[in-house]
Amino acid sequence: MDLNLLKLRLIAERRKITRSRRKAALARDEAASGLTDDFDRTPLLRENLDRAITATASHPGAEGEIAVFSTFCGITRNFTFDKNNRARDCPHYFVSNNRTALDIVQSLGWLPIFLDMEISKNPILSAHQAKVAKALPHLFPDLARHRFLVYSDDKQRIKHAELPGFIETLTDKGGAMAVKLSPHIQDNILWEFTDSLFQDRYRKQAHRMLRFLLKQMEAGKTLEADRLFMTGFSIRDMAHPRATALSEQWYADILDCGIDCQLAFDFLAQGNPDIVDLPAPPRKKYLGKKLPPGSK
Repeated sequence: MDLNLLKLRLIAERRKITRSRRKAALARDEAASGLTDDFDRTPLLRENLDRAITATASHPGAEGEIAVFSTFCGITRNFTFDKNNRARDCPHYFVSNNRTALDIVQSLGWLPIFLDMEISKNPILSAHQAKVAKALPHLFPDLARHRFLVYSDDKQRIKHAELPGFIETLTDKGGAMAVKLSPHIQDNILWEFTDSLFQDRYRKQAHRMLRFLLKQMEAGKTLEADRLFMTGFSIRDMAHPRATALSEQWYADILDCGIDCQLAFDFLAQGNPDIVDLPAPPRKKYLGKKLPPGSK
């Protein structure tokens, strides 16, 4: 055999072995993490959620016009709560299917609410479970009795001093919900889609997100958008006549779109005066990568 042809054959064989090893390593990692989009969604359907949520308040003595809430679902080693988030000024509620997580936040002054859903090591299923409280707080008797509900992602620190001003902005503009603008992306929803694909759990749902995106466009929505949001922080005015309907539609869209609830929300917000934008926080990342301090 010609020496150069032998070299080509050896190169091809080496590529094949490398691909096989990489594929096997990826399969092992996914098996260990439980990461899959193939799971039973029946308990997450809107008509089945009453089975997971207690019909009576867990903390009937908690009062006030304003309340803060957050949520986490999943195994304990994935718990990401910021230990500096001690409850202050108003009732703080935490919704979870993990009783260890609830014990931890309760020690920091939060009021625990148990979500009766099975704990899974699958991060995608766990993220879907967490969308129940995030998108549908009115289903929880403890949360529903407060007029202003402040949602904050459990990973981020709450800046309590900002809350009165944000609530004033929401009421002055007559909105049902106020959400911070994204500091990372703007102008086109495809940036949200692209940015999400840098994370494994979103990449597993890429085709689901794409089908949702195309469906929204067929319904008359556009990729161009004057507002893109980060839904890790929001405020609802539960007295607004559209607050519940807005939340219900968002959850329905999340079931269709997948766990990138910002993608669903960006379409929901198009031309919707019930959604008020709040100033974007400092820009810290771009396309899945953290930016060095001082970057613009």
